[in-house]
Amino acid sequence: MRRGSITECYRRCGKPSCACVAPDHPGHGPYYAFTTKVDGKTKTLQLRPGPLLTKVEREVATYRDFRSTCGKLLEVNEAICDARPVDATGQEKKRRSPTPSRTRSSPKSKPW
Repeated sequence: MRRGSITECYRRCGKPSCACVAPDHPGHGPYYAFTTKVDGKTKTLQLRPGPLLTKVEREVATYRDFRSTCGKLLEVNEAICDARPVDATGQEKKRRSPTPSRTRSSPKSKPW
Protein backbone atom coordinates (compact mmCIF):
# COMPACT_ATOMS: atom_id res chain seq x y z
CA MET A 1 0.00 0.00 0.00
CA ARG A 2 1.10 3.54 -0.65
CA ARG A 3 0.11 6.95 0.75
CA GLY A 4 -0.62 9.71 -1.72
CA SER A 5 -2.87 10.59 -4.60
CA ILE A 6 -2.90 10.29 -8.36
CA THR A 7 -4.07 13.18 -10.50
CA GLU A 8 -4.90 13.22 -14.19
CA CYS A 9 -4.31 16.36 -16.21
CA TYR A 10 -4.24 17.62 -19.78
CA ARG A 11 -1.79 20.27 -20.94
CA ARG A 12 -1.49 22.70 -23.78
CA CYS A 13 1.86 22.62 -25.56
CA GLY A 14 1.99 26.32 -26.43
CA LYS A 15 2.63 25.92 -30.17
CA PRO A 16 0.46 28.44 -32.02
CA SER A 17 -0.32 25.99 -34.87
CA CYS A 18 -1.33 23.07 -32.60
CA ALA A 19 -4.94 21.93 -32.21
CA CYS A 20 -4.68 22.35 -28.43
CA VAL A 21 -4.84 26.14 -28.89
CA ALA A 22 -8.57 25.90 -29.67
CA PRO A 23 -10.71 26.83 -26.63
CA ASP A 24 -12.80 23.64 -26.85
CA HIS A 25 -9.73 21.35 -27.05
CA PRO A 26 -8.87 19.72 -23.69
CA GLY A 27 -5.13 19.66 -24.36
CA HIS A 28 -2.57 16.90 -24.66
CA GLY A 29 -2.77 13.95 -22.34
CA PRO A 30 -3.85 12.48 -20.11
CA TYR A 31 -0.75 12.80 -17.95
CA TYR A 32 -0.70 11.27 -14.49
CA ALA A 33 1.16 12.41 -11.39
CA PHE A 34 1.52 10.51 -8.12
CA THR A 35 1.99 12.95 -5.25
CA THR A 36 2.91 12.17 -1.63
CA LYS A 37 4.52 13.84 1.40
CA VAL A 38 7.93 12.56 2.54
CA ASP A 39 9.48 14.18 5.64
CA GLY A 40 7.22 17.22 5.21
CA LYS A 41 8.12 17.74 1.55
CA THR A 42 5.91 17.02 -1.43
CA LYS A 43 7.29 14.43 -3.84
CA THR A 44 5.80 13.94 -7.29
CA LEU A 45 6.30 11.05 -9.67
CA GLN A 46 5.18 11.57 -13.27
CA LEU A 47 3.49 8.46 -14.68
CA ARG A 48 2.43 7.34 -18.14
CA PRO A 49 -0.39 4.91 -18.83
CA GLY A 50 0.93 1.39 -18.40
CA PRO A 51 1.88 -1.21 -15.82
CA LEU A 52 3.55 1.23 -13.39
CA LEU A 53 0.46 3.46 -13.31
CA THR A 54 -1.77 0.41 -12.73
CA LYS A 55 0.49 -0.78 -9.90
CA VAL A 56 0.54 2.63 -8.17
CA GLU A 57 -3.27 2.99 -8.56
CA ARG A 58 -3.74 -0.41 -6.90
CA GLU A 59 -1.38 0.51 -4.04
CA VAL A 60 -3.13 3.85 -3.44
CA ALA A 61 -6.54 2.11 -3.46
CA THR A 62 -5.28 -0.44 -0.91
CA TYR A 63 -4.12 2.38 1.35
CA ARG A 64 -7.54 4.09 1.08
CA ASP A 65 -9.24 0.82 2.07
CA PHE A 66 -6.84 0.51 5.01
CA ARG A 67 -7.64 4.06 6.18
CA SER A 68 -11.37 3.39 5.84
CA THR A 69 -11.09 0.19 7.91
CA CYS A 70 -9.06 2.03 10.57
CA GLY A 71 -11.75 4.72 10.74
CA LYS A 72 -14.47 2.11 11.26
CA LEU A 73 -12.40 0.40 13.95
CA LEU A 74 -11.95 3.71 15.78
CA GLU A 75 -15.69 4.40 15.64
CA VAL A 76 -16.42 1.01 17.22
CA ASN A 77 -13.73 1.60 19.85
CA GLU A 78 -15.19 5.01 20.74
CA ALA A 79 -18.65 3.46 21.10
CA ILE A 80 -17.19 0.86 23.46
CA CYS A 81 -15.44 3.57 25.49
CA ASP A 82 -18.68 5.60 25.70
CA ALA A 83 -20.61 2.51 26.87
CA ARG A 84 -18.26 1.73 29.76
CA PRO A 85 -19.83 2.62 33.12
CA VAL A 86 -18.24 5.22 35.43
CA ASP A 87 -18.46 5.12 39.25
CA ALA A 88 -19.08 8.10 41.57
CA THR A 89 -15.37 9.06 41.68
CA GLY A 90 -15.25 9.45 37.91
CA GLN A 91 -13.18 6.31 37.43
CA GLU A 92 -14.07 3.50 35.11
CA LYS A 93 -15.59 0.56 36.90
CA LYS A 94 -13.29 -2.38 36.66
CA ARG A 95 -14.83 -5.67 35.84
CA ARG A 96 -13.92 -8.63 37.93
CA SER A 97 -12.26 -11.37 36.06
CA PRO A 98 -14.02 -14.70 36.46
CA THR A 99 -12.43 -16.92 39.08
CA PRO A 100 -10.69 -19.94 37.63
CA SER A 101 -12.45 -23.21 38.24
CA ARG A 102 -10.78 -25.42 40.80
CA THR A 103 -9.83 -28.85 39.48
CA ARG A 104 -7.81 -31.62 40.98
CA SER A 105 -4.21 -31.25 40.03
CA SER A 106 -3.24 -34.85 40.66
CA PRO A 107 -4.65 -37.42 38.26
CA LYS A 108 -5.95 -40.74 39.58
CA SER A 109 -3.27 -43.39 39.62
CA LYS A 110 -3.66 -46.35 37.34
CA PRO A 111 -3.60 -49.82 38.95
CA TRP A 112 -1.15 -51.40 36.52
